[in-house]
Amino acid sequence: MSKKVKIALAFGLQLAMIGAIGDFVGWPYMKYVLIASGISFGLTLIFFIADNIKE
Repeated sequence: MSKKVKIALAFGLQLAMIGAIGDFVGWPYMKYVLIASGISFGLTLIFFIADNIKE
C-alpha cells in the first residue's frame, strides 16, 4: 500500500472511532463526523484501486 492509502485509512479509522464513542456518549455533530469517516473510507478505496492499476 502506498503512503496516501495508509494515511486515508488511518484518518477514516480515527474518525469512525471518535464518531462511535461520541455518538454513544451523546456529543453533538457526530453524524457529520461519521459522514466524514465514510468519505475517507471511500477515498481509501479509490486510492487503493488507483495504486493497483498503476502497478
